[in-house]
Amino acid sequence: MRSSSIGGKLASVFRSKSKSPEIGNDCQANANTSMSSRYQEDIDEESDSEPPLQPIELHGYKDTTQHKLLSTELAEELRAHVPSILQISHNWTLLYSMEQNGTSLNTLYSCSAPTKDKNVSKRRGYFLIIRDSNHDVFGAYLNDYLRPSENRRYYGNGDCFLWKSEVAKVKHITRAPEFEDADTHIRRTSTVTEDDDEQVRLKIFHYTSINDFIIYSNHDFISIGSGNGKFGLWIDSNLDKGASDFVETFGNERLSRDSQFHVLGLELWKIT
Repeated sequence: MRSSSIGGKLASVFRSKSKSPEIGNDCQANANTSMSSRYQEDIDEESDSEPPLQPIELHGYKDTTQHKLLSTELAEELRAHVPSILQISHNWTLLYSMEQNGTSLNTLYSCSAPTKDKNVSKRRGYFLIIRDSNHDVFGAYLNDYLRPSENRRYYGNGDCFLWKSEVAKVKHITRAPEFEDADTHIRRTSTVTEDDDEQVRLKIFHYTSINDFIIYSNHDFISIGSGNGKFGLWIDSNLDKGASDFVETFGNERLSRDSQFHVLGLELWKIT
């Protein structure tokens, strides 16, 4: 409908310009070109606009699961930092849950491994989510599935990152309307009240490319980021104890409050 309207206007212009001086024809031609350019720009803007992403759906929690580490709100925040091709996916699948599958590193590896009927070369991503004894939640994004590594070889690529969520308190100050003192006729303000609201703030620590010590995992531990005898994130074979420190791999802050922590919950999620 829009193109036919513009075409009609252009036809009217061409009919009238035969009666105008030559210089007027040039000006009119420039005007026609400008109209066509604006129309093409509108088409380009419409084609460049992307459809909104579908809300994330979390699959895998049981009705009896009491401690769920991942909420849809946190998932949406994390989604913005994964590769764009995976942001399109709105189905996230729980592969392993300490509460649902038991405390076993071997079970985690088994649940993480792609099944034989799946396309191993398909692009996928994984979120490791941990809650420690301070009830802080943090973890890592991995481009590859967790498995016992052979010959002490690291794996993973630059898509990987560490992350942590922090709860920040935001004060909301409320003042009552001013009133006039009956004796002094001075305008006064009544008592100020302050309310604290909690907001979750997400911190992301991307791969720095300073070293390639991204993921290393065996039957004794999982480590993500390492150097100088320290780990960005480290979990023992019992999935009970962990550690976190600054490492050059990700240039990260410590994910936990202390260098060592106790694991209360651990989950592994897949995006495909």
